[in-house]
Amino acid sequence: MLQRGLPLPKLASVLAAALLTAACGSTTASTASSPSAGSGKITVNGEAANDHGTKDVSGGGSQSVEVDSFYFNPTVFTAHAGDKLALTLSNESQTAHTFTITEQNIDKELAVGSKVTVTVTFPSSGTLLFFCRFHRSQGMLGGLKVELT
Repeated sequence: MLQRGLPLPKLASVLAAALLTAACGSTTASTASSPSAGSGKITVNGEAANDHGTKDVSGGGSQSVEVDSFYFNPTVFTAHAGDKLALTLSNESQTAHTFTITEQNIDKELAVGSKVTVTVTFPSSGTLLFFCRFHRSQGMLGGLKVELT
């Protein structure tokens, strides 16, 4: 029951603004915690990336990756140094993309609707950058990040 304070329409506006602010919080950390974090930005090796989450793949194995309109989902993978990971990349957008890791001589082009599998190795330390050669400047990049444990 509201007897004092803000009138109901004003209170509703204040609550809506608070919820919107909470839902649209800033993503300035180096990575987000969920595989579908959304459309924020993160920094990977000093470059702005379109953030679609982080996935722990310690021990290696295999992982599906959504390749879409200027992002990879997940954007960052974490594992231990030397872990190997098979990535099945699916281009779900209406334009061609690449998956490129210069240091590992990987450069696979994905036509619209295509899939390709690549095997990557996590670096001895730090974060190894992967990107789309066509759309890197639009934030289409991610990383293989070594966990310190």
